[in-house]
Amino acid sequence: MSNKYKFKLDGLLKLRKFKEQQLKVQLGELVKEISFVEGEIAKAHAHIDETYTAQEDVISDEADGRMIRFFPYYLQGKREDIKAKESYLFALKKKYEIKLGEVREAMGEAKVIEKMKENDFKDYKSKRDKKMQENIEELIQIRREVRK
Repeated sequence: MSNKYKFKLDGLLKLRKFKEQQLKVQLGELVKEISFVEGEIAKAHAHIDETYTAQEDVISDEADGRMIRFFPYYLQGKREDIKAKESYLFALKKKYEIKLGEVREAMGEAKVIEKMKENDFKDYKSKRDKKMQENIEELIQIRREVRK
């Protein structure tokens, strides 16, 4: 019996942990993208508010018709942009939920192999301890025989 413990499925465990780490990185990238899109939506809402303020300032001063006609088109464009970003955000959140499920599954698969490794190590250790105990008992027996 060798003194060093070797788990037969160590390679598989490493692969599953690597897959889990990759999925976590992808999940982090999705979270980053979701935060970015949410920030862009907030900026677009802020631009709309600024546009209303600018429109009131332009109307209070002397303004030509072209400038006044610009504001509704700009606001419509911003609102359409917000709708597009919100639908993209919805798609990102769906991807996030799917990826979260994949991460959970990968973590479970790795945990199963880790449990198997723990159980295998306990078996190895108990066998090793039993073998050592047998060797000790044999040595004690030999020592008794020699003393007689």
